[in-house]
Amino acid sequence: MKQLAQGAVVDSDLAEEQFHGKTLNFPGEMRAAELVGDSVDLDLEEGVSPAEEAENESTADSVPQDQSYAIIEEVIPEAEALSEAESNPATEEPADDLPEEGKAADEEPESEPDEAPRGEEAFSLVEQTDAEGALTKREPYFGSVRFFKNMILAAVIVAIAIPSALAVSFWRSGQTTLAEVEGQKEALSASLAELQTQYDQMAEEKLAQERIWAGSVADRVVKSDPLYYQELYPDFYVTEPLGPAVQDDGTMYLTFDDGPSSNTPLLLTVLRNKNVKATFFVVGGGTEKQRQWMRDIVSEGHTLAMHSYTHRYHEIYASVEAFLDDFYKQFTAIKEATGQAPTIFRFPGGSVNAYNYPVYREIVAEMLRRGFVFYDWNLSSGDASSNYISPKKITSNILDNAPAFSRGIVLMHDAPSKDSTVESLAGVIDGLRDQGFTLAPLSREVRPMLFNYTDYQPD
Repeated sequence: MKQLAQGAVVDSDLAEEQFHGKTLNFPGEMRAAELVGDSVDLDLEEGVSPAEEAENESTADSVPQDQSYAIIEEVIPEAEALSEAESNPATEEPADDLPEEGKAADEEPESEPDEAPRGEEAFSLVEQTDAEGALTKREPYFGSVRFFKNMILAAVIVAIAIPSALAVSFWRSGQTTLAEVEGQKEALSASLAELQTQYDQMAEEKLAQERIWAGSVADRVVKSDPLYYQELYPDFYVTEPLGPAVQDDGTMYLTFDDGPSSNTPLLLTVLRNKNVKATFFVVGGGTEKQRQWMRDIVSEGHTLAMHSYTHRYHEIYASVEAFLDDFYKQFTAIKEATGQAPTIFRFPGGSVNAYNYPVYREIVAEMLRRGFVFYDWNLSSGDASSNYISPKKITSNILDNAPAFSRGIVLMHDAPSKDSTVESLAGVIDGLRDQGFTLAPLSREVRPMLFNYTDYQPD
């Protein structure tokens, strides 16, 4: 208001902007146009006639009360400031020179003292609204409620998107793997079909060959005379039927060659104390002591088997007949001493050696034909050497190599000079049991342990 009174606002400035709306009278015969819509036309004029004033009042009555009241609140303070400036004698003419209409106009604002405060309250509300808007705009984003809402939304999106992507990836990988498996299955099916065809062809060819053989050569072989050694020793046969094979994984068989001897009772004592049954491949039996030791072996529940009568390699392996002569003599000695006929045997020196390679195939065939089963070994104590070997060495030779086998036949010797074998026997038994093996005697139902004689080449 002071700025208007000091000349900050003059009539010419107010007249430059055109406002459209209702015209109001203010002291000093000035008129102001009220805002209609969004624009304000403030026109201050001096010397308004009564006729124009009446026209303006009629126009003001036609404008809605809510729009005119807002503009009146904003303009009245400025009009009062102008009225004060006109009444100042230092800057304006005396108030007596004004027309009567002007004086009447000056008196009208005094009858409404509440208008000016109401306008100031409007300005205050506007200023407060602007201030609140400015504060709202300056509120920081980080740390606000909207910021956390966006973060939660982003986390939810990520939590849904990542598993979905992984699921799609796994599904595609599974489809690829399934396709590969299906392809492999088809390839295997084709291979099996091809193998089945080949098998059928081979079966037909074999059947045809058997028919040819049965119709020609087989008839002549059966009708021919038996081999000359097959007629020897007609009682040298095993008459007992062969039982089912023993399932012996985890089993070790202790065997003693070249007895019986003066060490036989000592070996039987150790075996008895350890509650172990073993196998004795004996030689001879012509003396009463030998026959008694054979009976002791059988009575203790051990297996008594043949290992030849003379143990002379050159004589035994001279021919098939020579082998049968020697072993039949041993067969008879055991049967007469114990009342039991032996059913298993061991070749002197093993089934394949430097002495029997010309005839070992025929010997094997003939002994199997007669029902006997022979056994080689896969673990050796090393006590066959003519040099002295300590009990500790014998024990290590067996126990160090036993874990390599699921089952085994251990070669040891029962002879007068094999004291180290007797001394090592208890430690061997304990060591094999500690390794988880069961100890048992041999019988015809035990699967043979054979040398791979097909690869043997004599020196």
